[in-house]
Amino acid sequence: MRQMTRKSVGNKENKLEIIRRAFDRTVDNFFNGITDEDLLPMEFKTSERYLRFQEILKSGSPGSADPKIKEYLDPKPGMRFLDVGSAANLIVRDLGKWPSTYFGIDISPKLVDASREFAERNNIKIGGLYVADAAKIPFEDGYFDICAVIGVLEYYDIPYIRRALKEISRVLKPRAKIVVDMPNLDHPEIMTMVEFEGYLGRPRHHLPTSSEFEAELKRSYFIDEIDHSRIMTGYFARSGR
Repeated sequence: MRQMTRKSVGNKENKLEIIRRAFDRTVDNFFNGITDEDLLPMEFKTSERYLRFQEILKSGSPGSADPKIKEYLDPKPGMRFLDVGSAANLIVRDLGKWPSTYFGIDISPKLVDASREFAERNNIKIGGLYVADAAKIPFEDGYFDICAVIGVLEYYDIPYIRRALKEISRVLKPRAKIVVDMPNLDHPEIMTMVEFEGYLGRPRHHLPTSSEFEAELKRSYFIDEIDHSRIMTGYFARSGR
């Protein structure tokens, strides 16, 4: 039994480290002029399914639509907004321009550094950016008013997702609004996205079904809406704490 426990802990740590290294490499590649497409095998990036996937990317983020996220979270001055596990959102989604105060955590030190430099270079005032695990958030209970978890939890297994959702709820105020997304297994291009991520060193070994993920989400949150219209299903919920 002890051996099984150590193995389980080691697997969790390995998954975190794999994703951490992958996003660190993404930052290095960006500054070296290497794009994601440069890392793809020719057979894959010239395939019809990849071209269809590219059309999805061009039509907008693979995650939930930004205007809908902002509309639901309804950021206001004085609110503290927590962006969990994707510090690049500060750069690519203009979240620092929201009236709320931006705080971000990510497990990639290089991504956090790059986002900090972006904020300083563009004179964007933020609450802070921190290297942290979604299951170990360095803030006190009830600190945040609103939260987004976009493109994060799908890399991990159900036990980790459960811990992360519970920890995120801990740092949110009671009934605080949160938006989370997960891969939509019913989308026709979902496996193309999974293969694409794999070539970038971000493997998804197990994608929870909608019912599996919703069962975990309901442990700590009240779900207001579920949007299955995109390649990433958007969950709009409130902390039940």
